[in-house]
Amino acid sequence: MKAITHFNKSILATVFAFAFLLSVTPAIGQTSITTSKGKTYHISSTSKNGVRTYHIKDGQKDFRIEYEGDITLSDDDKDIVAISRGGFIEIKKSSFGTKRRILIHNENGTLVKKYFVGWSEKPYSPDGKKWLSEILPEILRTSTIAANTRVNRFYNKGGAKAVLKEVSSMNKDYVKSAYIKLLLEKNLNTSDLVKTIEFTGEYIKSDHYVSQILKSNQKAFLKSERTTTAYINATKNIGSDHYATSVLKKVIEDKEITDSQLATLLEITKGIKSDHYISQLLKNIIDSRKLNARNMSKALDLIKRMKSDHYKVSILKKAMNTKGLSKNNYNQFLNIVHDLKSDHYKATVVKVLLENKSANSLNTALSIINNNIRSSHYMASMYKKMVETYNLSESQLIDVINSAEKNIRSSHNLSSVLVALSKQVNRSSEKVKDAYKKAAKTIKSDTYYGRAMKAIN
Repeated sequence: MKAITHFNKSILATVFAFAFLLSVTPAIGQTSITTSKGKTYHISSTSKNGVRTYHIKDGQKDFRIEYEGDITLSDDDKDIVAISRGGFIEIKKSSFGTKRRILIHNENGTLVKKYFVGWSEKPYSPDGKKWLSEILPEILRTSTIAANTRVNRFYNKGGAKAVLKEVSSMNKDYVKSAYIKLLLEKNLNTSDLVKTIEFTGEYIKSDHYVSQILKSNQKAFLKSERTTTAYINATKNIGSDHYATSVLKKVIEDKEITDSQLATLLEITKGIKSDHYISQLLKNIIDSRKLNARNMSKALDLIKRMKSDHYKVSILKKAMNTKGLSKNNYNQFLNIVHDLKSDHYKATVVKVLLENKSANSLNTALSIINNNIRSSHYMASMYKKMVETYNLSESQLIDVINSAEKNIRSSHNLSSVLVALSKQVNRSSEKVKDAYKKAAKTIKSDTYYGRAMKAIN
């Protein structure tokens, strides 16, 4: 009577993947699976009005399970001892013309068990009972049938440890996830929460299910430093950038995490490959809290690792508005700007930097132009931004003029910068005007030279 043992267990497990999905919403599903040996199984599943049906067909073999209600099992998981009022479970299998069926239902509070071979009813004991005892363990470890009562039973006997031990024997992540979520509904102490989080990260391979668990119980997970640390570490096993980011963003939103925990979070973020997702996380971090020098250094290191100038600059613009950057942070910032490939993005950073209106920002901007910008067009736009933003001192005017003369190769662009500077130059000493005239003389075009000289007194 070893009907289920001759049936491909991986196929049975796949059927119960439908069970988990259909336990959420009514649905109809059909699929076909071809095994490594070339056998094809046709699987269909339905869920309607609380009744769930799973059907597998393979040539001469046909297997079907249909059930409704809450099912309670024996302590050894080899028998069904109770079904909620009005509920039932029916298991059918036919193979090469031989049909077997078990029907168990609640009839006015009494559990009725029937066993059929072909169209004939046979005594449930011993053959029917034996067949059920053979197929139930595999069904239970590959489906969520009776999950609630099983979690309660294991928890009452041995606490969270007993539940997690049972879950470790399962090989389907969706089933493990369902059991862990039921366990987390218990009032777990800090130690059990930490064990459950660590178990989730270690034993569940699906990024989807790990992220679901970590996000769904965030309040409990983040209630202490120990659980928060375990929570953050659990994300190390999430390979998907999308799912890892969704979990880490949840942590960032919690104002209670310490600087030390944030440092760990930033270290974990190094495992995220997508510039898009890294930028999302860093924006959230910079917007939500003040970073100490150590964590700002880690954030800037993450920015430097990005490949995309676009994403680098989008975060740099936020980081530049952070007050109290350390000397090391400032040097990291300059190194990142130096690494930018596009003069367009370098100019974007410089213009944002100049909006701080500090002497230090002006000197930094001139340093970036002198050492990192090649395009006369973008250099001109930055010099003009300086004129618009600052009421330049005479020494600053001379520095800007000398920088423009040294770096701009285009007569048109150099002329336009000098004209932009002329209003402030005209209010300055002869020393400044001499620097202006000297720069104008390097303009090769008579037309553009004339424009620059007409602008000066």
